[in-house]
Amino acid sequence: MTLYPATIMGRTIAVMLAGIALVAGILLSQLYWERQALLTGIGGWNVVTRIAGVVQVMEQTPAARRLNALDPYQGPGFSVTWARESPLADTSLQWQGRLIYDALKSQIAPISRDDVRIGTGTFVMRHPMKSHPGMGRMMHGTDGFARKAMIVSVRLTDKTWLSFTTPPAPHATLWSSRIFWFGLLGLLIVIAVSIWAVRRATQPLQLFARAAERLGMDFNAQPVDETGPREVQLAAKAFNLMQQRLQTLVKDRTHMLAAISHDLRTPITRLKLRAEFVADGEERQKMLSDLDEMEAMIAATLQFARDDVMGEPAEPLDLAALVRACAALDGVTCILPSTLAFTGRPLGLKRLVNNVLGNALRYAHVVEVELSSTDDNIVLSVRDDGPGIAADMLDRVFEPFVRGEGSRSRDTGGVGLGLAAVRSIAHAHGGDVVLINRDGGGLEARLTLPRR
Repeated sequence: MTLYPATIMGRTIAVMLAGIALVAGILLSQLYWERQALLTGIGGWNVVTRIAGVVQVMEQTPAARRLNALDPYQGPGFSVTWARESPLADTSLQWQGRLIYDALKSQIAPISRDDVRIGTGTFVMRHPMKSHPGMGRMMHGTDGFARKAMIVSVRLTDKTWLSFTTPPAPHATLWSSRIFWFGLLGLLIVIAVSIWAVRRATQPLQLFARAAERLGMDFNAQPVDETGPREVQLAAKAFNLMQQRLQTLVKDRTHMLAAISHDLRTPITRLKLRAEFVADGEERQKMLSDLDEMEAMIAATLQFARDDVMGEPAEPLDLAALVRACAALDGVTCILPSTLAFTGRPLGLKRLVNNVLGNALRYAHVVEVELSSTDDNIVLSVRDDGPGIAADMLDRVFEPFVRGEGSRSRDTGGVGLGLAAVRSIAHAHGGDVVLINRDGGGLEARLTLPRR
């Protein structure tokens, strides 16, 4: 027993959960690193600790002494002012401000979110003067200098504000943020892993689909491997069982026809011997002719059943040379390429071409054979100048023992198995064959084969 799910649904859910957990872990770690980077940008945790220390000292210092008590904390990268109002507007904290507030809250307790204001802007440093007893340095005059700074205002318990200025955190766009790129990297990793896992989970289905397509052209194909998720294993077992039953059905049919043929040939032979003793010569000839026809029909039926082209292995061949050899007959015009590579069953293809050509020559005087190809298909067209076939018979003539003699010739024709064999061979190669009445008269047999 393994922890990996056995079903496709279970595996898909496992991949999704693993991906979500991975992305969540990456994002949480990056949020923590961004917080550390932001605090580092304003001087690090020591600045937060310094702000917390000043706030705690000023809470315990009387208002009259606060101005002087702030002097030791002034510096080029850190300054403190004390006033009735904060220089920042009373706005909600952005996510950067919430990070700093959380850091201050861990060192100053209790402190509410309303007691902290954090922002950035231009901060003008002027020379201070006392304008109100006990209330700190008021800003006035025009002399001084301005600089970009991050301002952190903390409200004391007496409702006055301590405002700290520090170097601002680096202002980064979304594209330059590490969390963006790490999040994008995590997303790409999850997508790649998900595609790999889903493809691995569905690969048995693809193999199963190809096996099903191969079975349509080759009853003797190898069974499907019964591996993969449980659903695929069950489907593969059912598929192999179906293939075995089809093979048994075809073999049983062939054996049955062979047995019937063997059993019928014996009484036919006896009837022929008895017919030889018929005194009436004309009647004797008719009887022998009927018996010969019966024997020919039995032989053709048995040959059709045994002629299992799907049992012949496919091999590389030159289809143009094969058609050229079959069409080397009087009255046949060929339009063929010099060579045309194809992988198929040579004996079956020869019988197909010979049957189509023989059918055309039986009812026409002029026959044209054209072989062409595209990137996907190969097309073999056999056109004749014969009488054609009735529209309602164009498809029926491919059925066994169905003949189109009503519209072509009443005195010639076989037992009606030639075109049935042609379509069977075409299907065995993954293609098809159709009959088309030509506009100027005659018939076209068009065979289409896939190039794969």
